[in-house]
Amino acid sequence: MPTTNPAPPGAQHAPRGHRPILILLTAAAAALSLAACTIAHGATPAAVPAYSTASAAPVSPSPAATGGDSAATYVSSFREEFPQLAQGKTDAQIISDGEADCSDMAANWTMTTPSMAQRYGLGDSTAGQFTLHNIALLDMFTICPVR
Repeated sequence: MPTTNPAPPGAQHAPRGHRPILILLTAAAAALSLAACTIAHGATPAAVPAYSTASAAPVSPSPAATGGDSAATYVSSFREEFPQLAQGKTDAQIISDGEADCSDMAANWTMTTPSMAQRYGLGDSTAGQFTLHNIALLDMFTICPVR
């Protein structure tokens, strides 16, 4: 007598672990955030002039980021998610780094930049890039100004 299989023939089982899903969701959120920035500016990425980070004007933080729930949320989230990177930094330093990340992302129209990696001492390893992308997402959804 054949064994009973509750799954229909040809059905695939969900992968074990959530890392592939998390990476996919992170990439999708990043793409949507950058697309929203492009739409808000009324331009397409191809129509945006290329600026070097040295010549780009710094982006001022949103009013909420300069002193309110947004900054407090950012600092507490950063300390919780990246304790090794937060170690030895004041709240003001963490906010300043996050605001610099926002300026770098806006000036380069990319989610991460070499200057961001340098700021946090992260390299090109997979783990370093994963951490950098997570920092960028935290920046975008908490302290970066709406464009």
